[in-house]
Amino acid sequence: MRSIFFYISLLLCLSVNAQSMATDSLMVPKSMHEINSADDDYWPTISADNQFFATTVSRRNDASNRGSQEDLVIFQRDVKGKWQNDSTLTAALNTLANEGSPAFSADGHYLFFVATDRQGGYGSCDIYYAIRHGNGWSRVIHPEAPLNTRFWESNPSLSVDGKTLYFSSNRPGGIGGMDIWKCSVQVQADGLLRFYNAENMGNVINTPKNESSPFIHPDNETLYFSSDGLPGLGRNDIFLSRKDVAGQWQKPLNLGAPINTSGDDAGFMVEADGTHGYFSSNGIEQNGQGRDIYRIALPESIRPNAVKCLYGSAVEADDQSPVRAKIELTDLLSGKTINMVMADAETGKFSICYPAKGKFGVTVSGRALLYETIAITDTTRQVDVTLHKAIAGQKITLRNIYFAFNSFQLQPESMPELNRLGRFLIEYPSVKIEIAGHTDNTGTEKYNQELSEKRAKAVVDYLISGNIAAERLSYRGYGASQPIATNNTEQGKALNRRTEAILK
Repeated sequence: MRSIFFYISLLLCLSVNAQSMATDSLMVPKSMHEINSADDDYWPTISADNQFFATTVSRRNDASNRGSQEDLVIFQRDVKGKWQNDSTLTAALNTLANEGSPAFSADGHYLFFVATDRQGGYGSCDIYYAIRHGNGWSRVIHPEAPLNTRFWESNPSLSVDGKTLYFSSNRPGGIGGMDIWKCSVQVQADGLLRFYNAENMGNVINTPKNESSPFIHPDNETLYFSSDGLPGLGRNDIFLSRKDVAGQWQKPLNLGAPINTSGDDAGFMVEADGTHGYFSSNGIEQNGQGRDIYRIALPESIRPNAVKCLYGSAVEADDQSPVRAKIELTDLLSGKTINMVMADAETGKFSICYPAKGKFGVTVSGRALLYETIAITDTTRQVDVTLHKAIAGQKITLRNIYFAFNSFQLQPESMPELNRLGRFLIEYPSVKIEIAGHTDNTGTEKYNQELSEKRAKAVVDYLISGNIAAERLSYRGYGASQPIATNNTEQGKALNRRTEAILK
């Protein structure tokens, strides 16, 4: 049953209207009954693929008789889509001390959390992380300064590209109280993370009071956080800030009721597609359970930019063994690599997120193996990649090469794919290739053969212009003679219109 405070907060929202986003009368926070316990539940997080959910539970009567104790709780979706508590995932993480504030990396390979009073820790509250290996976690890793200090560090949130960790801290050098900070991150060859250049987010975000629970959405442009120093409805409200075109954070905006109440509202995070958010509150229901986790559908005004995620696996052709492949996401219009993740060494599985708007390609590569490219379409969700050894007869399908309609003129979005092929030829200087052009069956046999040959030659000419020796390159047009799919559907025809690089 909703408390009177819930309805009061709806009215109070009008008093902070100048700093608040527009509310939606249809927004109704729904308690996550399968997640919430009889104790306090807070700091929710969900993996980018929506398959794992984690929270912090403050157990008021724990077995140690020390009063309350905070533990991590991780849930996994079952085949029916229901959340099931998976205690095996937390067995190596929880201790008799306090653990909480979990956060998954967008690719699912890292789990960050906060622990207190651990041996080797710097302060009362430090940030830790574990690396995903198959269906388990690595040993718990304690980062050194400048991420952790002898002061209070909590609420980690990693950017989608894995390059920045946002967190809260009361260390010196801030605006006051708890502040939101960011720290640069570098993934090392062994998967361990190096943290450097810790910076305060400044007085656009922080106030002389307390800011906490930052969540950077996978769009990398929308930051949600809690504050008791900005105009709000209660003790602790949730705000958002967006980057402007120059990459600077804008003035925070209060999310308004019913997300914010006269109580304590914190730990807001949003699914990758931006449609639903999760947060903890003790001001929505008066059920004797303290803080609970809620899910809420978001109006457009407080949504981040939509992000999609591609899931897949990489195996080696010879024995179908998993490959710790590198997965690179390229913006085909700018030619820039905007994200890179590694596949799980034990399973070969990977996930990588990308903006819902734009044109992107993915390259999957492994050591001493031919790379494979993936053309992302509106329906691309999951791909399973088989990587072959770089030996004569094997071929690379260049899925992100585009020509103008009925033309052999290369389109600008083809350049990242062509440049990647050029780098491969530089890496393997003894390799020679044939560029093979293919069409669908639209048009006459002669026309298709000539068009495919001209397109293959256009690719060779581009590689030569990039200083690849001409004697290493040949080309041939096959027209519609070697289809790999039916020509009775548009999807099949699109697959048949392709360019291949065949090792000689």
